[in-house]
Amino acid sequence: MRKTIFTSILCLSFFFVSYGLLFAEVIIYGIEIPGLHQKDGKGVYDLILKETVVKAKLATLKIYPPARAEKTFADCQNCCFSPANKNPEFYEFGDDIVQTDPMNFAKIYIFVNQGQPPIYRLEDLRDKKVGIRHGMPYGKSFEKAKLKTDIVTKLELNIKKVQKGHIDAFIAYIPDAYKAFRTLGISPYPYDISNPIAIHPDRLVCRGVEPEFITKFNELLKQLRTSGRLRDILGDNYVPE
Repeated sequence: MRKTIFTSILCLSFFFVSYGLLFAEVIIYGIEIPGLHQKDGKGVYDLILKETVVKAKLATLKIYPPARAEKTFADCQNCCFSPANKNPEFYEFGDDIVQTDPMNFAKIYIFVNQGQPPIYRLEDLRDKKVGIRHGMPYGKSFEKAKLKTDIVTKLELNIKKVQKGHIDAFIAYIPDAYKAFRTLGISPYPYDISNPIAIHPDRLVCRGVEPEFITKFNELLKQLRTSGRLRDILGDNYVPE
C-alpha cells in the first residue's frame, strides 16, 4: 500500500515538474544579423543556443529585424533578447532584467572608403554623412554626437554607398561587417582596429525567467567553451574581448 502511494506521489511530482518545464519554456528574440542570428537558423548564435538551451528544451528561438525584436522584448515576460547586455551605454532595460555570460564580443568601428585614412573619433565625423543600420544600438556616445546619418536596413548598402561617395563613412559592428564584406566579395574597408568606438559583450538579457535558466545556460556555454566547441562554432565571427 505504501509502495503504491509512494509511486503515485512520484508520478504526480514528475507530472507537475514536466508540466512546469513545458509551460515555462523561455522565448528568445534574436536580432537578425547575417552570420550571427539568421531566419534560416544557421547563424553562429543560433547554433550556440540550439546546442544549449534549445536542445535542452528550455527555450525556443525567434529571429526578427532589430527594431521589431527590441520592441517585442519590451512587452514580454519569461523571455530573452539576443545579443544584448546591461551596459547603460547601450540599453536602459530597467532593474527587472538579468543577463547571461557572453557568447562572444562585438566591437563598433568607423569605416571609410578605400584609400582614405582610418577615423576612430566620433568628433571627426561631425561634418560628414554617416551610414548606420536601422534599429542597431551604437551607444549613448554616438547619440550625443548628433551626427548627420543615413539609415539603411542592410549593412551591405552602406558599403556600396560609401564606395559610390553617397556617404562619407559608416558605423558598423565587427563581426557583422566582416560577414557583409565577405558577402560582397571584397576586403574590409579602412578602420582603426586598435580603437573601437565601443565594445559590446554579446549576451542574453532576460525578463521574468527562472534563475535556474540563467544558471543552466551559463553552465552549458562553459562546457562549449571548455571543449573548444564554442570557438569552432564562432569561426571567423570570433571576437576577443
